[in-house]
Amino acid sequence: MKVTFISSASLVALALAATISTTAEATPRTLPFTYPNETLQKGQFEGELYTDANPLRVPAEPAGTGVVWSPEYVVTSELEYGVTDHVELGFYQVLKGEPQPGGGNSLEFDGLKWRVRGRFAEPGVLPIDIGLYFELETMHDEIAFEGKVNLQKVFGPVRWMTNLWVEEAIEHPFDSKAHGRAAHFIINPTMGFSFQVTPAFQPGIEAWVRGEIPAGGDTAEERRNNGLHGFLGPSFHVNFGRFWWSAAVYKHLNTLHLPAAGEPYGPLWFRSVLGLEI
Repeated sequence: MKVTFISSASLVALALAATISTTAEATPRTLPFTYPNETLQKGQFEGELYTDANPLRVPAEPAGTGVVWSPEYVVTSELEYGVTDHVELGFYQVLKGEPQPGGGNSLEFDGLKWRVRGRFAEPGVLPIDIGLYFELETMHDEIAFEGKVNLQKVFGPVRWMTNLWVEEAIEHPFDSKAHGRAAHFIINPTMGFSFQVTPAFQPGIEAWVRGEIPAGGDTAEERRNNGLHGFLGPSFHVNFGRFWWSAAVYKHLNTLHLPAAGEPYGPLWFRSVLGLEI
């Protein structure tokens, strides 16, 4: 996890320097999962660093019968660029730390993502702010196509947002049909509210759901793991102009029991997003 520490520390240091030197505004996300309607201005660059932590349980030893906690981590760096005042491009690099039997963890390169995001008008012009998002994921073991309709409405200090998010993922698309090419239709809608206490501090609440429709798998356990899983939790957002930070802890709503070894979701999910105008 040394890579995560170095990246986070570097981004914070750059952000503090930039904040002191100028008051220019970035385009912050007040909720960690849900995109707002606002986009970068033409010619503007922004960097973002995502950290996701999903506490899971794994076998205590490769051939043992006990289980131990071992979090799964996903660290994603993103560079955004404003093509116009209403259209921006994004490029992601993804590192993933899979929990290993015995409690070990190794952070490895997982793939690249490419996306375009746009909006139809300035916020507040339409009855509901509308934006579109399209993404291509070129991961180490799959290719995925993702689309979102992003909606937003501001009521004084309260901002409501939702992302209607669908994804088509194809496992091992270049292998033979016997060893790959399995397609999965996934939904991942998000929705939440943020509350502007001050321009620099905005707490919120956010929910999201992820899973296949229909849930695939050869066994009841696989279908349960691949089915819809819901999360809900409090968030906060702090904004220092060119530098901002959003984070949240979400409760897994499907079950109250501790996860068994092999289950893909733990009882909580943590996400942090750091943003810096470059």
